[in-house]
Amino acid sequence: MRVLLFWCGLAAAAAVAGQDPAATAAKLNAEAVKAYQAKDYAQFLAYEKQAVELDPRNPQVLYNVACGEALQGNASEAVHFLTQLLAQKLDFGAETDPDFAKVRGTPQWASFLAALADLRKPVVHSTVAFTIPDPNFAATGIAADPVSGDFFVASVRERKIIRRSRSGAISDFIRSGQDGFMAGDSLAVDPGRRLLFATVSAAPYMQGYQKEDFGRSGIFVFDLKSGKLVRKAMLKPDGKLHLLNALALNRDGDAYISDTGASGIYRLRNGSADLEEFIPASEFRATQGLALSEDEKTLYVADYATGLWALDLASKEKHEVRVPEGVWLRGLDGISRVPGGLIAVQIGPKPERVLRIELDAKATRVTNVEILEMSHPNYEGPIQGTIQDQAFFYVANSQLDLGDPKTGAYASERAHPTVVLRLPL
Repeated sequence: MRVLLFWCGLAAAAAVAGQDPAATAAKLNAEAVKAYQAKDYAQFLAYEKQAVELDPRNPQVLYNVACGEALQGNASEAVHFLTQLLAQKLDFGAETDPDFAKVRGTPQWASFLAALADLRKPVVHSTVAFTIPDPNFAATGIAADPVSGDFFVASVRERKIIRRSRSGAISDFIRSGQDGFMAGDSLAVDPGRRLLFATVSAAPYMQGYQKEDFGRSGIFVFDLKSGKLVRKAMLKPDGKLHLLNALALNRDGDAYISDTGASGIYRLRNGSADLEEFIPASEFRATQGLALSEDEKTLYVADYATGLWALDLASKEKHEVRVPEGVWLRGLDGISRVPGGLIAVQIGPKPERVLRIELDAKATRVTNVEILEMSHPNYEGPIQGTIQDQAFFYVANSQLDLGDPKTGAYASERAHPTVVLRLPL
């Protein structure tokens, strides 16, 4: 079963139709799942067709309808909806989904596979900036120091940060587990104060993980030259899974941090060792990347589940950034600000890609989205990036899928050196 459950886009469409959005979405979702689990595929399809009438642009709903049509043996109808997804450059894995077993072998399916192969062709405009030879490094966060030209990369598996100098030399910026450092998530440089910020969390497959580490997460601040710990702030244990992730630093030295585990946003004020809840978890579904506007009055928030949002830092009011027809901005990971908009790594849909997102002056809507890179041969979990020297540097192969979040096992035999790509802007 690979039927995708639709999210808040359906609720918004229901509101337009004059219905209670939460009740409509919840009812359709619950009834469709019940019908699917009961193998009543005709009823499942009926519910999904109602959903697509409410929200005809939602890719997840389109895919569910395609599944329903295929389960009924309707090859033309199933491929019709899959083709709509391909037009948006989205691949939800229908090629191996058992729901499409009845329509494989048809001329319509052959046509779909040909179009799918075309979509999966790599779009490559980057070059390899550098590699980290250690195959078990498992990189996530990356940041650049605009003063020295050095890069810093955090390891989830080995609980450390490496420094890559402008000359190409690679060395440990901090040792494995130094000062209680855990799995490194994101990095950000404060060039004026000569500081490196790093978020951490307890990943079961990090070296030295203990059961009592569950849910622990926090932020470390290091001296950029020496690697000496300046301060750190850890969330108080509350029995919940926390994962402090993306960082956005303002010119005053304050850090805004997303909690991907619980979906809130925290703030660490300049000089403070205490994290404060800035936005409660109830405001977002799955906070990922963060980026400040040029005037630092707005915080852009990439919600993995619902898309791109703009948060007014003074009022704490948020609004969803509207997108053009055929654009889907869910599944975003890291975002970085550039003149006129954002650079984003999108990993939710396949093929994985890097986007340039252009925004209007008031940050109310997206004016254009361009795929800068997609299906790069080095991709094994592309993740966050950083802007340096008019280029976007990002980790092509985080290899996080090698770690088992339940057992803590890590498939070292399948690991490769980390590749950092340089994408000219």
